[in-house]
Amino acid sequence: MSESAKPPENNAALTRHRELCQRIAEHDHRYYVLDAPSLSDRDYDRLFLELKTLEATHPELITPASPTQRVAGTPRDGLVKVFRAERMLSLDNTYNEGDVREFDRRVRDRLPTGQSPVYIAEAKLDGASIEVTYEQGTLKLASTRGDGLVGEDVTPNARTMRTLPLTLPDSRTHTLRGEIVILRRDLDAINEERVAAGEEPFANPRNAAAGSLRLLDSAETAKRPLRVFFYDLVERYFDRHQDMLAGLSALGLPTQGAHQACADIDAVLRFIDAFDRTRKSLPYDTDGVVIKVDGLDQRALLGTTARFPRWAIAYKYAAEQADTIVRDIVCDLGRTGALTPVAVLEPVRLSGTVVSRASLHNLDYIAEKDVRVGDTVTVEKAGEIIPQVIATRVELRPEGATPWRAPSTCPVCETPTVRAEEAAALRCPNPGCRGRLKALLFYFTRRGGMDVDHLGHSLIEQLVDANVLTDVADIYALHQRRDALIALPRMADKSVDNLLASIERSRTTRTFTQLLTALGIPLVGQVAAKLVAARYQSVQALLDSTPEAIREALSDVHGIGPKIADSVAAYLSDPHQRAAVTKLQDLGVQAVHEVAESVIVEGPLTGKSFCVTGVLSQPRDKIHQRIASQGGEIHDRVKKGTTYLVAGDKVGKSKLTAAEKHGAQVIDETALEAML
Repeated sequence: MSESAKPPENNAALTRHRELCQRIAEHDHRYYVLDAPSLSDRDYDRLFLELKTLEATHPELITPASPTQRVAGTPRDGLVKVFRAERMLSLDNTYNEGDVREFDRRVRDRLPTGQSPVYIAEAKLDGASIEVTYEQGTLKLASTRGDGLVGEDVTPNARTMRTLPLTLPDSRTHTLRGEIVILRRDLDAINEERVAAGEEPFANPRNAAAGSLRLLDSAETAKRPLRVFFYDLVERYFDRHQDMLAGLSALGLPTQGAHQACADIDAVLRFIDAFDRTRKSLPYDTDGVVIKVDGLDQRALLGTTARFPRWAIAYKYAAEQADTIVRDIVCDLGRTGALTPVAVLEPVRLSGTVVSRASLHNLDYIAEKDVRVGDTVTVEKAGEIIPQVIATRVELRPEGATPWRAPSTCPVCETPTVRAEEAAALRCPNPGCRGRLKALLFYFTRRGGMDVDHLGHSLIEQLVDANVLTDVADIYALHQRRDALIALPRMADKSVDNLLASIERSRTTRTFTQLLTALGIPLVGQVAAKLVAARYQSVQALLDSTPEAIREALSDVHGIGPKIADSVAAYLSDPHQRAAVTKLQDLGVQAVHEVAESVIVEGPLTGKSFCVTGVLSQPRDKIHQRIASQGGEIHDRVKKGTTYLVAGDKVGKSKLTAAEKHGAQVIDETALEAML
C-alpha cells in the first residue's frame, strides 16, 4: 500500500468523516430528489463547514466520493471522447393514436403466439441525455449521448449535480441512462443573471441543460441547477422495467415518478390523454410519453433496428399554442444580408418561456398569413424552440389595420434593399453593413462554428458600436483590448477573464471544418464545410489556390455542386474576406486538422439531389448530413436537376413554384426517412 493510500491514524477523524459524508449525502437526496428537506439550511451549512475543516486538517481523508469534491480541478482544454460497448439508441416518434395502435400491432405480431405485452408509459423529459457508470459503488464516468456510440466525457460536470449520488450501496457495476433537466423556475433565475451580465438568455430548459453539461469548467456547471432522472439500466439485474425503476429508486438514484404500467394499448392511450392535462403542473418540461414493453425477455425477442428499439416508441404532443397581439413588425438582419420579418408580440407564456417575438419567415409567408400590426395571431414553437406565427385571427382585426410594407432600405445602414428573382427573402447588399457584421460575429461564435462562450448578442453589439470588432478576426485580438472590455457596462474582471479564456480555447482547439462553417461562406454549412476541409486540409492550401483551381478541385468532390464551388471561390477572391482569413492566421487561429471521415460515394441516394426547406423535426444541417452520407447531393435552392424538394411546415410559395417549374418532386420528411 502506498503512503498516500494508507488509512489515517486518527480513527476518530475517519469515523467522523464517514458520518458527515453520509449525513450530507442523505440530506442532498432528501432536498434535491425527494423535495423533503430534513435539515435547515443553517444546519446543513454547519455540517458542510465541519467536513471541509476536517479535510483541511486531514487531507488524507479526501476521496472522490466526498461531498466537498462536487467541484474541483481547473477548466479543461476540451471534452474527451467516450466509446460505448452498447449504443444509446434513439426513439421512433409518433403523433397520433393510429400510429400508437400500429406500434402495438407490430409488437404483438413479433411476439410468440399467446404472449401479450404489458406496457410502461412514462413522461418523455425534454432535456439532455447522459450515461453514468458506477463501479464498486463509486461514480466513475459520465458521458453525453453524442451519436449514440461515441459520447463526450463530462464526469467533472456531472459530479456537481446534487441529485446524482457519488456512491451507491451496491458494489455491482451500474451503467445508467438518464435525462438532464433544469426546472422552469431555475431557468428563469439563470436567464435573469445572463441578461444582467449582457449574455443571451437560454431559449428553453433543454438548451440550458445541454449547454451546461458540456461546459469545460465544472465550476461554471456547478452554478447551474442541473438535475438528472434515470430511466434505464444497461446491466440485466431485473426482469421488468417497472422493477428496475423501483430498484434504482431504492439505491437512492433519482427517477421521475410520472409513469404507469398499462395492461394494453387502450390503457396507454388513456394515460397519454390524462397526462396531457396534468403535465404542465410538473416543475420540468415534458414533450410527450415514452411507451415501452415492460418485460425484458420480450424486448430481447423484439430486438432493434439500426436506429430504434422495436419495443419502444415516443408519442409527442402537438406544439403548444397561444393567442396574442402583434404590436409591431420589424426585420431581423442576417449575416448574408437577408431581412427576416419578425412580429413583436404582447408577451405570452409558451412552452415554459415568455415569448415576445415570433418569426414571420419571409415576404411570401407574411403575405400569405396577411399579418398586420394590431392583429390577434396564434403563435406556437416549432420543434418547441422557435416561436412563429401560424395563423391570423382576421375576425378580431381592429379597424384601420393596413397591410405590412416591406422596407425599401436596410434598417441598419439604409442601403436600398434588393430581392432576387424567385427569392422570398429581401436583402441588404452592403457587405460593410454593421448589422450584417453583428449577425456574422454571432454566427461565427456559436457551437457549430468557433464555439466562443460568453460572447452573446448584447456584448457583440457593444463591441461593434465601439469599433473594437470590425471583422471576425478581431475577436482573437481582444486580449490586447482588456481595458476596452472592462469599460463596457456589466463587464468586470471575472467576466473578462471568462471571455478571454474561452477565446483562447477557440483559438487553439477548433477544427478546420468549424472555421469554414463559422466564416459564413454563402451556401457552405457544416456538411459542405467538412467536404471542403477534407479536400484542402488547411486554410493556407485554400489561400494558395486560384479561384479557377478551387472551382476545378471542388467540382470533383461528391456532394459539392457548382454553386457551392463558385461561392467558395468568390469568397476567397474578395479582398476584404481574404484579408480577414489571413488576419485569423496571423492571430494564431490554428484550425486543427481533423482526420477526414470517408464519404460514402455510393448509397441509396446516389444520383439524386435534394433541396430541404421549411420547419422540420431535426436541424437542417443534420438532415443534409444524413442525405450526403447516403450518396445524395444537397442543393441550396430548387433548380434544374434538383430531384426532390423535401418540404417541412411553413414552406414559402416560391420554393413550391420553383419545384413545379424545374420538375422536382415534392416530398415530406416521412418520405425522405423511407428513402434513407
